[in-house]
Amino acid sequence: MVVFHAFQWLDDQFWIGAAGVDVFFVISGFIIWTVSAGREASPASFAWRRFTRVAPAYWLMTFVVAAIALADPAFLPQVSVTAAHLLLSLAFVPHHDPHGLVFPLLPPGWTLNYEAIFYLIVAAALFAPGRLRFALVLAALAGVAAFGLTYPPAYGLGANLMMAEFAAGAWLGWRYMRGRRIEAGAGAVFAAVGVAVFAGLYLGHVHGSVFVEFFRPILWGAPAALIVAGAVAMERGWNLRTPALLERLGDASYAVYLCHMPATALVAHTLGTRPEAVFVPAAVLVSIGAGFGFHFGVEKPLIAAFRALPHRFANHRRQVAP
Repeated sequence: MVVFHAFQWLDDQFWIGAAGVDVFFVISGFIIWTVSAGREASPASFAWRRFTRVAPAYWLMTFVVAAIALADPAFLPQVSVTAAHLLLSLAFVPHHDPHGLVFPLLPPGWTLNYEAIFYLIVAAALFAPGRLRFALVLAALAGVAAFGLTYPPAYGLGANLMMAEFAAGAWLGWRYMRGRRIEAGAGAVFAAVGVAVFAGLYLGHVHGSVFVEFFRPILWGAPAALIVAGAVAMERGWNLRTPALLERLGDASYAVYLCHMPATALVAHTLGTRPEAVFVPAAVLVSIGAGFGFHFGVEKPLIAAFRALPHRFANHRRQVAP
């Protein structure tokens, strides 16, 4: 996604990079299902852990981007600040920005609005007996998409067929938790087919139309699911070990996601966007560096502070109790 957004400062020739969102949604469905189904998680504890993992850092970066846009509107030309836009963004409510686009004030955060819907569905399903939860999650995701199909104004705001990508990831997680594993060799084939499909779409310039956007969960979601299924199968079947540097990058990936837009803008305004062979690598390196700094210096302390709040509140209540 960092490379994709860097190319948006140029000619958007790397448009297939947007499919990283589809891969991310499938991964999210897999991870959220496996971590919630593998334990007796309560709806409140699940929701609180998701909230503390996502919201505080996102809120902080939203305020940072708002401050930058107010101080220098030309620095982030795609960002305009109004009170309503800021509040709706902080609340993870899908809406149209001042430019008429369905983006929050921190534009990449539109994916978090989809994530928020998925988290709410999973949290609600945790009220039900374990044997019913998977069916309820799938039914709710289908219901959200069906609502968007029958009420078009909601379709572009998130109630659309991209919910099927969370369902695909959850289904992979459901199979995984039940011991229905894919052989590593088959997983390699799945992943190769997924990459080949993306390559074919890119080389064939299959993008940019309403038809393609409507069928995105099939055109992009299906190969994304193949890649995720293949990666899971190969990791377990071949006992693959992720290099330590990539693990650290994975840990900081959310911070990179939050920081890369202003970091890329900084590179664009200081170094310029040409030649692209310099600009794109520089934007990626600065974004990763900013993400690592934010992860260790801000994100982790914020998560720890918010997750400590219930314990502090409970201790305070015990101290003041008669």
